[in-house]
Amino acid sequence: MSPAPGPPSDPVDRRARHREVPGPLEARWVPALLVCLTLGILGVAWDAPARSAAALTGLAVAATTVLGAARSTGRIRGVATATTLAGVAAALMLQHSAGPAAAASASGWTGAVHAGSPLRLELTLDGPATRSEATFGPRWSVPVRVETFGHPPRAPEAAVTARLTGGGAPPATIAAPLDGTAAPGGGPGSRVCVVARPSRSGSTVFLAAAAAPQPGPCPGGAEPAGGATDGGPGPPRREALRAAFRQSAEGTVGTAPELIPGLVLGDRSAQGAALDDAMKASGLSHLSAVSGANVAMILGAVAITLRSARVHRAVVLSAGLAVLGVFVVVVGPEPSVLRAAVMGALGALAVFFGRARQAFGLLTVGGTALLVAVPALAVEPAFHLSLAATAGIVLGGAPLDRALHAGLGRVLPDVVARWLSASLAVTVAAHLACQPIILAMTGEVSAYAVPANLLAAPAVPPVTVLGTLAAALALPAPGIAAALVAVIQWPAAWIGWVAHTSASLPGALRPWPAGALGAGLGVLLVAATLLGFAAVLLLERRRAAPVRRVGRSAPRTRERLPALVVLAAALAAATTGAVGAVLVPRASGAAPPDWAVAFCDVGQGDMAVFRSGPRAGVVVDVGPEPGLARRCLDDLDVDRVDAVLLTHLHADHTGGLPGVVDRASRGAVHYATRDAPAQGRGGRGGEADGVDRPADAARLRTGATGTAGPVRWHVLLADARAPEENDASAQVLVTVESEAGPVTTLITGDMEEDASAAWVAGHRSDAAAPPRVDVLKVAHHGARNGGTAVPRAVGARLHMVSVGADNPYGHPHRATVDALGRLGPVARTDLHGTLALTAADGPDPDGAPEITAHTVRPPSSVRTGP
Repeated sequence: MSPAPGPPSDPVDRRARHREVPGPLEARWVPALLVCLTLGILGVAWDAPARSAAALTGLAVAATTVLGAARSTGRIRGVATATTLAGVAAALMLQHSAGPAAAASASGWTGAVHAGSPLRLELTLDGPATRSEATFGPRWSVPVRVETFGHPPRAPEAAVTARLTGGGAPPATIAAPLDGTAAPGGGPGSRVCVVARPSRSGSTVFLAAAAAPQPGPCPGGAEPAGGATDGGPGPPRREALRAAFRQSAEGTVGTAPELIPGLVLGDRSAQGAALDDAMKASGLSHLSAVSGANVAMILGAVAITLRSARVHRAVVLSAGLAVLGVFVVVVGPEPSVLRAAVMGALGALAVFFGRARQAFGLLTVGGTALLVAVPALAVEPAFHLSLAATAGIVLGGAPLDRALHAGLGRVLPDVVARWLSASLAVTVAAHLACQPIILAMTGEVSAYAVPANLLAAPAVPPVTVLGTLAAALALPAPGIAAALVAVIQWPAAWIGWVAHTSASLPGALRPWPAGALGAGLGVLLVAATLLGFAAVLLLERRRAAPVRRVGRSAPRTRERLPALVVLAAALAAATTGAVGAVLVPRASGAAPPDWAVAFCDVGQGDMAVFRSGPRAGVVVDVGPEPGLARRCLDDLDVDRVDAVLLTHLHADHTGGLPGVVDRASRGAVHYATRDAPAQGRGGRGGEADGVDRPADAARLRTGATGTAGPVRWHVLLADARAPEENDASAQVLVTVESEAGPVTTLITGDMEEDASAAWVAGHRSDAAAPPRVDVLKVAHHGARNGGTAVPRAVGARLHMVSVGADNPYGHPHRATVDALGRLGPVARTDLHGTLALTAADGPDPDGAPEITAHTVRPPSSVRTGP
């Protein structure tokens, strides 16, 4: 008697999947994807003849290699098919990329972008403006379409999309009203006129606005069709819905108000600088962006919930598609969102429906099609990360899920175990696959990224699933949306706590080793990643085999031994490199060879170095401790100190003098102070401790000047009659003559608000007024009593705050940082470490050099003071 037929196999049932033999991956499109990626990268860097020659040579070598391999393995038909697909895809890609490139060149747009000079541009806003915390302060950006450029205005021959960027908060001319009503000159679809400097990064053209965009077409430009200025894409209702959702997150616990909009909508506008840095240092920044991994978690949560309730597979698929559609509508159908939706759906298909073979084939076909249609995607880091993350989830997600569920299922209810194991599997697989790309992009390794992601992963599905539902109901049912937000605030706050805790641990974010060692370890890391996923697939197939082989076990073990040795060696080497990058201090002398100015991370104190020659410098203030001052000079490769200028006699500016004077000649030290003995205000202690006047040192007076090689300094003000030592701080203008032109820096010591305001207002007849400068060392470590009169007067292009991490004074004050951010970029030694500034020829009409900041030593956790 034959057994009765059982129910159909449940795609979420682990035991059933353990009995299945995974089929071979559909890999025929892999060569086509790799060839298109290679051609796309070459296409941006080389001209057309070089691209064609390289493409033909590469295809010939690839064809010869694969056909030779096929002949040795007897798989000529499959390899020939893959080679044909790669050739066809490459030909279509080259043909498709030739037309737009020629059109852009004929219109002059390509030349204008390459020149990088300021242009008058008429733009159509193509989406909502976003605000984010960048390295040196808040920035805004908005997607745009270029209608005309130059004067007289010319229209690009082909459609040109770009991103308009600027500092501070988005101006009113590009910000859509929060209530979703249309307004002339604001929001998606509006036209604006702006002067901006174009630059290309990969396939994206960035337009750096020189001033706030003006509403309406440029004078002499083409009028919008029908005279409308607000009928473009991006319905205002979606912007009102997003604004309502952001408001519903206000007042939640911990960091939830900052994180919820980013976790659900990819909107980081509410995310502060401290949380942004913590998310990056802990390797969790991908959670607050729209990604395929997040979409896969959303679809997985839907699938697990419905399948646990014995819902039919067709209903599960329909529900998944419906949720995916709601997600795209709420977040916005931008290309990055659509890409994340597709990639997330493929990941969910592999992990939650057991269709890794089909998902991998669709991934390679889809990736190839995207590159053929938009060749510039080949140089987009976001596209690389999306491909890698999805491939990691497709290849490793399901095996990791099964392994985790086997253990979790013994101690947790089955539904909870499935949800938790799937979340952890998706997170780990995506992170491991993306790690080599992130390392190549940033040059840094997050030491605690894997444990931080493991701790945060269980909190992501409830935030994303319930948060998406809350966002969709924010306008039609605000009460329900508020209730859902009240639920997700706790897991969101947990993610923020994990980020801050991980970032605060020693060595949380360290640079990868430089030079040949770093390159070699990077290659081994890539090899280890590829071999690791290959090993997972191999073990999965062998574990699932229904027939056990008998005999030849020893010879097969010997055949596998070399591969296992190679895999173990690669993993060990990559792990050693990662540990070394975290634990080994950065080598000294790592500053750029052409650095002009450097600001040292010396804890709670000030120290700046101006390059006066090869291995020589002029030092202004020396920080609180000799060891930290000596370390900074070593980092900058400075063996000779031509002059030491001490702005005033407080320990946080003079304590490091013994670490500097041994490299200076006799009489090189100069100082400013008030006529009465230096002392701080009572009750503050530590930072304001007075010190004795240094021996063999000269007094700095108002009007004093000096030179050392290309460095000139001028003491604009040194008030010896000041009632407080802080206000006696010498105001020193330092100029470094670089090949690109003079770089001017104003050092302000610890001068406080009243004295600064009087100086700026011209009440000091004995002192020159503060001039416009390139760099400003912000007074008193960014304290609130330092005021903003001087920053407003000098118009610096970079504001430097020298301050110690976790100092007991609360420096810098948030109000000061916000005020500085509205004036321009802000850098901080507690966040950015020791910085060296270089100067290069810039596009500014006044000939001012373009200044770039380079991290010489990452921020340390050194704490000085009480």
